Amino acid sequence: MPIPASKTDFFPKTAKDRVFSVMREWIIDGTLKPGEKIFDKDIAEYFSVSRTPVREAFQMLAEQKLITISPGKESRVTDIDPVSARQSYELLSVLEPVAVRYAMSNITDEALRVLEDSTKKLKEAIDSGNPGQANEADHLFHQIILEISGNDYLRQFCETLETHVARVEIHYFSHRDISEMLPASVKEHEMIIEAIKNGNTDEACRFMADNWTNTIPYLEKYTAERR
Repeated sequence: MPIPASKTDFFPKTAKDRVFSVMREWIIDGTLKPGEKIFDKDIAEYFSVSRTPVREAFQMLAEQKLITISPGKESRVTDIDPVSARQSYELLSVLEPVAVRYAMSNITDEALRVLEDSTKKLKEAIDSGNPGQANEADHLFHQIILEISGNDYLRQFCETLETHVARVEIHYFSHRDISEMLPASVKEHEMIIEAIKNGNTDEACRFMADNWTNTIPYLEKYTAERR
């Protein structure tokens, strides 16, 4: 199980939360690959903790469908399923417009500044051909909308879906020419921001839905090429 040789700088969280957060990132970025076995003993040694918080973190990861646990046998990173991936995009195209609707009454100048800054960074990442930075900027844009929505249940559910989307995009999209797909996303972000500024809730919601559904054809194209 090829976990990183160097130690990660941990934030002051509970042991369970530390393990969960770092392992989730390993699964998203491909450090832990689809189908790979994972061992609680190795993870416990890496984090210098007992197996109890590791098993608790494993359970959290299993609840998010990032690993599968076979009691008394083994734990594995879940495979990436193109059908489930498409469903994640479809669900987000329905749920995040709801977040936009909730966010409209809570929007501030500072929030708009962050949305505009993340969109600018997305464009810069595309221009420089950096898919990792593009993914981070795109995630920040959606994260801000979810936080402003003020609905924790909606935010948590969307963030779980976005975890799977990020994993899919790194797996299928990161080695592609991002200039093919992402410039349209920049334009959609700009349209969302403009609609929010103008107080046009229906347009902002529609543009957010488009931002998710317009990626589905690329997903289907790239998954077909890898079969």
